[in-house]
Amino acid sequence: MENINFESFNSILGGIKKILKIQNGSASSKIPTPLILVGAPRRSGLSATKIASRIIQRKTEAGLPVGVLPSGAVSPDELMERIRVEEIIRALQEDAKLTIAIPPGTTLSAAGASAAGPVTVIGSTITITTGYGIIQ
Repeated sequence: MENINFESFNSILGGIKKILKIQNGSASSKIPTPLILVGAPRRSGLSATKIASRIIQRKTEAGLPVGVLPSGAVSPDELMERIRVEEIIRALQEDAKLTIAIPPGTTLSAAGASAAGPVTVIGSTITITTGYGIIQ
């Protein structure tokens, strides 16, 4: 049996998937909201430069050359890789839809009116709920 590293979102998710026997191959699999609540704040966000650099580094796995051309010019293929990733990230940021977790205990306030006059409410959420957000 493999140990779970509770400081790693992927390790926690892997452990829960084993417990629940969730198939990883399905794109429609939902991540449980408590895991989103715990893991999402630890992510750094999307970086076109970082992603393109990783792809370019991995080209050697496919036997493709990397780095500057013999003439000393930057490889057009590597420039295109960065452009491709920038456009993919732009599409994700402008068109993607995601679900976020709102933790229980989040402070809330509300105001309204009644026949007796203004009404002010201060309280907190009591359950985990969902909302919408933007990919960063």
